[in-house]
Amino acid sequence: MTHQNILERAAERARAAGKKHAGDLTPEEAHQLLREHPKAKLVDVRSHPELDFAGFIEGCCHVPWQLYPGMTPNPHFDEEIRRVAQPDEFLLLLCRTGGRSLAAAEHLAEQGYQHCFNILGGMEGKPDASGQRGKIEGWKASGLPWKHK
Repeated sequence: MTHQNILERAAERARAAGKKHAGDLTPEEAHQLLREHPKAKLVDVRSHPELDFAGFIEGCCHVPWQLYPGMTPNPHFDEEIRRVAQPDEFLLLLCRTGGRSLAAAEHLAEQGYQHCFNILGGMEGKPDASGQRGKIEGWKASGLPWKHK
């Protein structure tokens, strides 16, 4: 699949959901863009402890959308994102299940970032019947590369 095909499909998913951000990517689509698109950049918006406990994707930028403990909004998010990303870059946003990355993508779209994409299912996705994450959706369930510290 070409970059253009991926971006068109992602845009259609977001439009169908009535969203403002550029699009919703599957983990596999995001991985392909990260490998092949010169302006694609992965931004992990999870809290610091989540990176420690659930793992991370090598080469990502980390800008928490919410702060632990309490999961309060990060008052420095806009400033921190400007340090790692320019408005013309393709920002692929990741969190645990896709909710915070969606909120961050919508926020950044309102701030003038035209190429903000949410990664569907996030790093671990929703829990399975036994309560375990990372088995039915998301980056880990897709078998894509990630690491523990």
